Amino acid sequence: MSRRKFTTAERAFIIERAKRYCEYCRTPLDFSPESFEIEHIIPVSKNGTNEMENLALACGGCNIRKSNFTQAIDDETGLTVRLFHPRTDVWEDHFLWNDDFSHVFGISPVGRATTHQLGLNRKGLVNLRLALALYGVHPPVFNTVNE
Repeated sequence: MSRRKFTTAERAFIIERAKRYCEYCRTPLDFSPESFEIEHIIPVSKNGTNEMENLALACGGCNIRKSNFTQAIDDETGLTVRLFHPRTDVWEDHFLWNDDFSHVFGISPVGRATTHQLGLNRKGLVNLRLALALYGVHPPVFNTVNE
């Protein structure tokens, strides 16, 4: 399968489904200095599809670091595990904020591997989170756990 250009309606659906946040690092689209991308959770190069259930909203930093990876090493166990899947996983089952909400911690093998592979605590993200927390718009709050 090849990549295709997404329609305006498809892009809008993906953005709103993600509540305007990167589905990996939870950076808000409206405050990010980076562009956001429609990301293939299972890459096209690994037989992923262009179906809505295989697409996620990702900030440029997460998208470039995820690349075509679907697995990474869990530093705690040394095992290769799958990366976080925004359509089938619950973010809170795999990640936790620290006390000042500046850093994301992986609390499962999937969370730890994803945090490491995608660099979820990149310096720019940490600084943005601290500023947004002071402004009162971080951490993100969703109405249900798996939105």
